[in-house]
Amino acid sequence: METTLEVWRKYLENGIKCLGEGNTEEAEKSLQISLLEAEALEMPVIIAFSQRLLATVQVKNNKFNDAEAGFRRALVYCKQLHNNKGIAEARAGLASVYFSQGKNAKAIYLYKQAIRDYPGEASSLRLAALYSDLGQVYIKIKEWQAAEENFLHAENLCRKHGYLSGEAEINLCLGEIYYSQAQRIAAQKRFYHAAKIYARLGEQVSLANALQYIAFLYFEKDRLPEALLLQQRVVALYLKNGRDPEVSESYFMLSNLLQCLKLLDEAISSLELSIQYHQGSEFGFAVRYYSLAILLIMKQDYSEAKKQYLEALKYFQFFGDSSKIGEISEELTYLIRYEDTLFQENLYKLLGKRFYDEPELPKGEAMLKLANLLMKKGKNMEALRCGWIALVYARSLQDETKEIELLIQDLSQTIRYHKKTSRFYR
Repeated sequence: METTLEVWRKYLENGIKCLGEGNTEEAEKSLQISLLEAEALEMPVIIAFSQRLLATVQVKNNKFNDAEAGFRRALVYCKQLHNNKGIAEARAGLASVYFSQGKNAKAIYLYKQAIRDYPGEASSLRLAALYSDLGQVYIKIKEWQAAEENFLHAENLCRKHGYLSGEAEINLCLGEIYYSQAQRIAAQKRFYHAAKIYARLGEQVSLANALQYIAFLYFEKDRLPEALLLQQRVVALYLKNGRDPEVSESYFMLSNLLQCLKLLDEAISSLELSIQYHQGSEFGFAVRYYSLAILLIMKQDYSEAKKQYLEALKYFQFFGDSSKIGEISEELTYLIRYEDTLFQENLYKLLGKRFYDEPELPKGEAMLKLANLLMKKGKNMEALRCGWIALVYARSLQDETKEIELLIQDLSQTIRYHKKTSRFYR
């Protein structure tokens, strides 16, 4: 028969396993049982530890009141035990609650206290994570210098203690900070450094993510051949690792690069592959079919363009986008009406209002809408990728970018928070 301590350990380990896999509901159930078993043991140190883990999961499940109460209870126990590491962790947990609620001043105060209280003999990786978390709060409120300072502290700790993966992740954060301030060269150096580390570690998916950032920068600078080479490598890495959602988005980006280079056959092939691998929303399908129809018009394959317009129309109708339904219906009318030699002139006259001199890249608004949809469905990496594409388009057209930048910041914070809560207290 299992002892209470064995039962506590079993449910604790299962909760940690579920949390690492992203199954937060099951993780919460297991950790609640683990906490009950810890209380039956009447061992304050175990109770405090179990309570912190449970509260961490409750933050992820948006149970902020429960999480706050849990962290406060853990803080009381840790103070009684004179456990400085536990005190720091409980304060950091409270900070994460306030950060999730948008109470940024409270989050900053508590993260600073956690860093101050963190014992020197404890894990330097965890201390680096605390600096990173504080940096994320400063990013949220656009205090770039404070954000940079904290990430540099985290980077120094990672470098000093050989935490290469952490160093790479922090370089991505720093790259985003510099990019947000239009410091493109500094951003590119950081993204390159992250890519080199991931290549050295053999972390191919993370390498692909880093290279994608660099490809966006080259695209924005109109260095299309270099962007194309990088994007092809991104696609290959995602394919090799069976990351179908990322494969779809990276093929979509590749198609746009090929279109800019006037390689229309290759652009069409890439877009067809993007459709093949797409597993996301109806709006995602609609954007792809619509882009394919435009490419086919540029190729003067009007019969096939009609088919793709109809596919796009079906998905836009399912999604309920009345503005796009109206546009596509109008363009389909032109396709049907003009079968003579004046067809191209008349259709381009219509499309010219939407795509400038000739049909070109889909508007950034479409990618922004797609990013928002993916974020609502919890597909944060795919959403982040779409957000960066939207930002490149918007900046190339000198459009307003504030909404897109805020979305990218929110997604970056969410992704890194999820990574953080899958790593446990050491």
